[in-house]
Amino acid sequence: MLTGRGVSVALAAVLTWLIGRMLGIAELYAVAVACGAVLGLGVLYVRQTTSSVAARRLVETDRVVAGGEVHASLELRNDGRVPTPTLLVSEQLPESLWAAEQALPGEARFVIGGLGPGRVATAPYRARADARGRQQLGPVTVRIRDPFGVAERIRRYTAVQDVLVYPRIERLPDQQVSGTHMGSGSSDSRRVFATGDEFYTMREYVRGDDLRMVHWPSTAHRQTMMVRQMEQPWQAHATLHLDTRRSSHTDGPDGTLEHAVSIAASLVYHLADRGYAIRLVTDTDTGRGGPQPWAQSLDRLALLEPSDNTGMGPSVAATRGGEGLFVSVVGVPDGREDPAHHPDMRALFGVRGFGQRLVFVTGPRADDPRAVRAVQLLAAAGWQATLMTPGTPLAPRWVELMTPRSRHGARAGAAG
Repeated sequence: MLTGRGVSVALAAVLTWLIGRMLGIAELYAVAVACGAVLGLGVLYVRQTTSSVAARRLVETDRVVAGGEVHASLELRNDGRVPTPTLLVSEQLPESLWAAEQALPGEARFVIGGLGPGRVATAPYRARADARGRQQLGPVTVRIRDPFGVAERIRRYTAVQDVLVYPRIERLPDQQVSGTHMGSGSSDSRRVFATGDEFYTMREYVRGDDLRMVHWPSTAHRQTMMVRQMEQPWQAHATLHLDTRRSSHTDGPDGTLEHAVSIAASLVYHLADRGYAIRLVTDTDTGRGGPQPWAQSLDRLALLEPSDNTGMGPSVAATRGGEGLFVSVVGVPDGREDPAHHPDMRALFGVRGFGQRLVFVTGPRADDPRAVRAVQLLAAAGWQATLMTPGTPLAPRWVELMTPRSRHGARAGAAG
């Protein structure tokens, strides 16, 4: 397509040709032909050079924690026989990814000097991830102008790449978990082999599995990656229950739902780092089975959406049969009735069989009466309970709840 300058040159060519015809001046015909030649050469040049430019995107990792940075680079190669002019390159980004050294979110822009035949140029960039979820990088747009500036062509490369942004994760201190020796749960101190020491069965590979456990003969036979499942008789277990109902949380990036998801992700990361087998249960997938690799749990949390379920009973019932540590991250009971008679509270009161029960009640304010009341009731029922509001650090509350025979959680929750 013609640029503003190209349109002016085209108009000048037409006018000089008309004036030359009217006045019979042959030199004006030559000027008109020259202008037309410049336009034709410009259009041909941008078409030729644009079609010879190849673009490729390189991303260091396709998973990043919210608040971290996505490191990527655009690689452009000139496969033609003539050098290219200056390239104006842009990468489309979602608004939740803000590229460093860019004035506005939504894209990353670069200016790359002319590329000689066979030459390659790389444009690296960093983009801060502000929100969890699946974020898309691309498409890439390359804008080329001819040396005279009369013609321009925009080429869009349709290839895109997804980056999964995990919820915000807070590092927790290595506090000893008390109470896991009770009930049917296995004690963390008795855990000898985190990956097992005896062959148990063969199963399909899932993200997070140790690649050293891949059984290549079975992989070749079944045409899908298979791993050896080792017996884990001494591994500590933890069940993490997350309330994702829209009715019990506030929306928005600073709402209680995002805070609850962040708490759950921090606990998954921390407990997995200590060798726990973690089972994550939410309102939308109560039918899932046993423990899963920690990376798969974080994938689920990254893509989690609020549910429209009315009660917490089904998700709590799905945690039955667990052992060891039980952690629940719940919202404030809805309605106006006393939380002591609320069905959600009765469901939590019925949780049994775990060595230790912890609950984080995520409320909008530290002085929310229903949230404070829920914490007090759960503490009286034998839970280690605390109230968490958006912006409250998790690490101090985790230490308090992990203190043996502590009731600091209930006091901290009531005080906010």
